[in-house]
Amino acid sequence: MPMKHITRTEINIGARAAPLIARVNRRAKRLILKVDPIAGEIHVTAPSKRAVPEAIRFAKDRIDWIASQLADELRAKPFANGMQVPYEGSQYIILHDDKLRGAPRIENDGEPAIVVGGRAEHLNRRLCDWLKREARRRLTERVDHHCAQLGKKRGALRVRDTRTRWGSCSSEGDMSFCWRLIFAPPEILDYVAAHECAHLVHMDHSPAFWRVVRELGTDAGGAARWLDANGPGLYAYGAMTESPAPHPPA
Repeated sequence: MPMKHITRTEINIGARAAPLIARVNRRAKRLILKVDPIAGEIHVTAPSKRAVPEAIRFAKDRIDWIASQLADELRAKPFANGMQVPYEGSQYIILHDDKLRGAPRIENDGEPAIVVGGRAEHLNRRLCDWLKREARRRLTERVDHHCAQLGKKRGALRVRDTRTRWGSCSSEGDMSFCWRLIFAPPEILDYVAAHECAHLVHMDHSPAFWRVVRELGTDAGGAARWLDANGPGLYAYGAMTESPAPHPPA
């Protein structure tokens, strides 16, 4: 395994400083620049220790692009009492009630709210766990619906904190989805479910594959545009660690 050397510094992005982490990877063929909007960090990779100063200059020369990737709406937003969050496409306020026992619950008397019990310091974890269960429930329902339409059987269905895509389907029919789809409107979650089910028929993105997606009654173009515009922001909710935003389903 190639040895890695890590240099930590900061660069100014407008009126604030952002952490810059430079790594050496001898397998790298060129300078690589990546931005983690959730953690608010900039990462550069150099092929040698000698090239690290050049890599840092490389980042500084691209301040405008970096600033566009570090928009405030993409920064990590741990759940907290009184915070507004999306749930199935609608806005809810988080209310902490330390007397509540059991799972979080939805309340629609007055302003829509998600009420979370337990100790305040556990609110983020408890709400994330509940949202993951809700995502699994909704995705299982939609995947099984589309499988029935196609006359196909799926494999295992997993809901994860995926880091590269909203959904995936293996050649064995196992499916994996990003739990943060529960924040999106139902038709967006349904599209991702249908997209992966269509791979049970065609393991590619051929015209025949897209015909199957259309036959399942989803708006692929509209959903892709929505995910491009809104998806990165969804990944910020409940996040407390660094991770890149998911890409569209493949």
